[in-house]
Amino acid sequence: MVALVVITSAFGGPGFADVGDGLLNLISALVFAGAAVPFLIKERLPPAVFLQLTVLMGLGVLGMRLADPTGEVLALFLLAAFAPLRPPRPALAAVTLLAALAFNVLQLSTGHSALTLILATDAGAAFFFLVGTLLRREKEQRLQIAGLLHELEASREAERAASVAAERGRMAREVHDVLAHTLSGLVLHLEGARLLASSTGADERLLKAVTRAHSLSKSGLTEARQAVQALRGDTAPGPEMIRSLIEQHKLASAGETRYTVHGAPVPLSDEAAVALYRTVQEALSNVRKHASGADVDADLTWGEDRVDLKISNAVTIGRSSHSGRGFGLKGMVERAELAGGTAETSLTDDRFHVSLSLPIKAGAR
Repeated sequence: MVALVVITSAFGGPGFADVGDGLLNLISALVFAGAAVPFLIKERLPPAVFLQLTVLMGLGVLGMRLADPTGEVLALFLLAAFAPLRPPRPALAAVTLLAALAFNVLQLSTGHSALTLILATDAGAAFFFLVGTLLRREKEQRLQIAGLLHELEASREAERAASVAAERGRMAREVHDVLAHTLSGLVLHLEGARLLASSTGADERLLKAVTRAHSLSKSGLTEARQAVQALRGDTAPGPEMIRSLIEQHKLASAGETRYTVHGAPVPLSDEAAVALYRTVQEALSNVRKHASGADVDADLTWGEDRVDLKISNAVTIGRSSHSGRGFGLKGMVERAELAGGTAETSLTDDRFHVSLSLPIKAGAR
């Protein structure tokens, strides 16, 4: 529509020239177009800039009318349509009203326009002002609806999170009631058995076995409580607790266990921390189940952007060490993938290897 105003001015009346009314018409059309284009395409200019652009458009409308008294009124209608679109709207409406009154004065001064045509011009300007107002309100309503939809989605997400938290709490209560209570009773009974074996002079091997079972049950109770805390959203187990896993394994295994840490530990994401802890836990548990008494080497290396874990154990002669792929190893791989890392297992002639590599979150160091 702005381009149509310029084209109409170029081919109507005096047209564009370098002298007289043609020059005034050219300058006025360029001023109108130069102010209208940024007014339309820039929505976040300061209000004072929009006011200045509106004043320039008004001057352009009056200049084109002064150069061509019989010209079109489309420029005035566009000015009226633009005024409600930008702030400060009352000031822009006032500028538009003054431009319309000055346009009426020019119409009367030329003697080419009847009073009814002047009234029709003002009615057309008012109609386009209403159109601009309706366009602005329609846009505001669309933005409001989009905001409400965003709030609704956020509310649904919060509702889903609350549902998940409630389910985790229910599971935590179930685990606590079933597992933790059972392990607590087991710890008490083993403690009584240890004291009874010690006071009655039982075989030394029996006393050692009961003491070891008592230590394992206590560590199992601790891990059960940690699992309940994790379900409830409390602090999850991480690399700082790996050494306690190593110490528990030493109590339960006759083989030698070596644990080495390289580099300085840094914070990990919750998923990565749990994946690291559970991988060590699963690897040591498999050693006790499938290669009882085997030596274990565990190396944890903190790099610049990754942390690497390598655990290997000797294969017990005459036993199918780590045969098959159970749910424990599958869960280990899935945890690593969820944390953005990788987990692998391999079996050589004499050793079974577990490798884990996890990313360190940006800025941790």
